[in-house]
Amino acid sequence: MIPKSRATGFPLFIAIVFFLFSSNSVATGGLNGLPVLNGIIPTVASFPGAKTRIGQFVHPGIWHTHDDLERMRHGVEQGDEPYASAFVKFSADVYSAANYTMQGPKQVICRGSCSNYTAFSNDVRAAWQNSIMWYITRDQGHWDRATTILDAWGSNLTDIIGTDTSLLVALEGDLFVNAAEIMRWEGGWVEKGAKASGTSGFSNQLYWLFARQSIIIGQANYGLASIKALLSFAVYLDDVAMYNYALNAYINDLCAGVLGNWDTETGQGAETGRDQGHATTALGWAAEAARVIQSQGFDVYSLYDSLILKGAEYTAKYNLGYEVQYDPKFYRCEAILVNGPWNAPSNTSRGAASGPHVWDIFYYQYVVKRGLKAPYVSEAKAAHDAAGGEQTGNGKLSTDHPMWGDLIWSYLGKGNSSNGYHTI
Repeated sequence: MIPKSRATGFPLFIAIVFFLFSSNSVATGGLNGLPVLNGIIPTVASFPGAKTRIGQFVHPGIWHTHDDLERMRHGVEQGDEPYASAFVKFSADVYSAANYTMQGPKQVICRGSCSNYTAFSNDVRAAWQNSIMWYITRDQGHWDRATTILDAWGSNLTDIIGTDTSLLVALEGDLFVNAAEIMRWEGGWVEKGAKASGTSGFSNQLYWLFARQSIIIGQANYGLASIKALLSFAVYLDDVAMYNYALNAYINDLCAGVLGNWDTETGQGAETGRDQGHATTALGWAAEAARVIQSQGFDVYSLYDSLILKGAEYTAKYNLGYEVQYDPKFYRCEAILVNGPWNAPSNTSRGAASGPHVWDIFYYQYVVKRGLKAPYVSEAKAAHDAAGGEQTGNGKLSTDHPMWGDLIWSYLGKGNSSNGYHTI
């Protein structure tokens, strides 16, 4: 009970503290009046795969290591399939052009009830595709285009707002940092504004506007998006605490990690009852996160008896038109936020041919590289390819997944590739 002598002043004190906190907290990205999502990174105990010191990071080491990039380049140069055919289509895409016309930058972008981020999405994809083009062709025009976009947005974007900030940060931000990782470590790019004190360029933006706003991990597919982005951001920033936090969440978080997204017995997705778009997209984000971890020398593709493959087989099977076992008691955390839980699998957006671009990374990682059987994933890839697949861009923007799987995810066979470039 508050003493009478303090009763009047105490509520006023609380109001002042709240005002000061909320006013100061918007300095690194306000969320339309919501508290900013950039709290302290929790420290986690050491565990297998965790970094114990800064020097352990592999660079480049997000979606692609040096060996991965070399495998792509040599595959294209030597006419190996699927690299050669995929590169013909990739190089013809508008976002791969060295003369792509940049649409930004802007100072503030927003995703949610407000929406003005298309220019950023387009430019980010162009930066990433030009970074790949530069590595394969060594054409200076692609180097210039990728780095110009990185510097323009990196030195001008000051705020990311909206209720879907986490998704904007996790999707576009992940493509962007992958471009930066390649250009920095392979292309020798030094960001505009880099200096020993008061850096004002890309890395400063990456830390405050992207990484720090991803610390509060959500649930289900939304949470996985933040986890996979945090892994990428941490690698670029050489942030041991951030990397370990994200990796621990991937392995152990019962709402956002793999255990919260797929049933260990059947592979049923936590959002199978919601719709197939979200159920499928979550798989892609889990596989892309696992790719970052693989680049850092640790395998989670086989985690929990290859759980995400089990999830991919389940979702592919249902989206190919087959029936699946369904447990209405396995659903995502906070399902009430999206009108759940659900009594049966959803038919909404059902279909492997036209769904999210996720099947290539599973096919190449498990079927080709590891030699495992994944009949429904293989059938889903075939159906997706027949409808245009991941190798059809034609200026159609999608930042949910990188696409172009036959070029960027492929292996020529199990273990080491035939041209001698090491496969982790």
